[in-house]
Amino acid sequence: MITFPAINISNPNFSREEDLTSFLLMDAFIYNNAEAYFQEYLNEHFFCDSNGKIFKIIGKKQPKSIFRKVFFFLPNSYKIELVFEATNEYLTLNDLRDFMIERVKTLGYGNFEVKWILELRKANSYQELILGKQN
Repeated sequence: MITFPAINISNPNFSREEDLTSFLLMDAFIYNNAEAYFQEYLNEHFFCDSNGKIFKIIGKKQPKSIFRKVFFFLPNSYKIELVFEATNEYLTLNDLRDFMIERVKTLGYGNFEVKWILELRKANSYQELILGKQN
């Protein structure tokens, strides 16, 4: 069972043009049901969860609730549920840290990126690596 938050580890580079939140999952539900979004950012992608376990997204499910189906147009109402498959692979905390530092370096070396890298180096858990230190 996947533990959230989880981060996409399939794409080795961040891009300034992309919405970086598309690389993070806070739960198994997404609010965008566009097929192009699902195919580009989620389908067949690997995610490292808050325990270092690696999961692959293998599909999506439509909501079962009649209310969700009827009121699909309302904001903040999830559109689909992601289906995950365990890979039985793991990333150590240091491996995920190194991966994320390399990924941040692809954005450049401005003040923001340097600060982000310093925060990643201080992180003591998977959750801190993925979300940053929560105050």
